[in-house]
Amino acid sequence: MAEQTFSVDGLRCAGCVDTVTSALRSLAPVTSVAVDLDADGPSTVRISAEVELTREQVQAALSGSGDFSVLGPS
Repeated sequence: MAEQTFSVDGLRCAGCVDTVTSALRSLAPVTSVAVDLDADGPSTVRISAEVELTREQVQAALSGSGDFSVLGPS
């Protein structure tokens, strides 16, 4: 099991947290998602998955969900 942390910009409210959580949980290897919301800057997104995900995979999962930018692993 891989646990990773990413910085994601564009989250502004609890609704954004729900959207990001749902989008990432839809990825087959993801088992859990936790978000520390920072409405004034990048939020911290922790992902547990069966395999490590790339920044590009996380960005692709979020691309259709809103204006979220994965800045990179934290």
